[in-house]
Amino acid sequence: MTADKKQTGNKGENIACVFLKSKGYIIVEKNFRAAKCEIDIIAQKEEYIIFIEVKTRKSQKFGNASQSVGIEKQKNIIKTAEIFIAKNEIYTDAQPRFDVIEVYIDVKTGKNYISHIEFAFIT
Repeated sequence: MTADKKQTGNKGENIACVFLKSKGYIIVEKNFRAAKCEIDIIAQKEEYIIFIEVKTRKSQKFGNASQSVGIEKQKNIIKTAEIFIAKNEIYTDAQPRFDVIEVYIDVKTGKNYISHIEFAFIT
């Protein structure tokens, strides 16, 4: 991954965290790694423990960012979420949810556009 892509990804994750907090979500952890996979953001709201994949793009030239979260990526996120829940027994009663947040950064205007897809995929 190039430094520019890493920087763009980190910026998108930070934008997503600010957005989630403004909607009443509690950020539990960022960049949780296990099973050769990473979950960008783990948050809690009401009875849900939410595992969030953030996809950041500078344009929609190649389609919606969420389209890059294919079946294999979903399986890896689910497996990693199971590890997180097992390691953090306090979340065993919480309902797991898998969301995708698309962040589009308009480099010309400096504006950011966010699309939050709740229940983007299920186990």
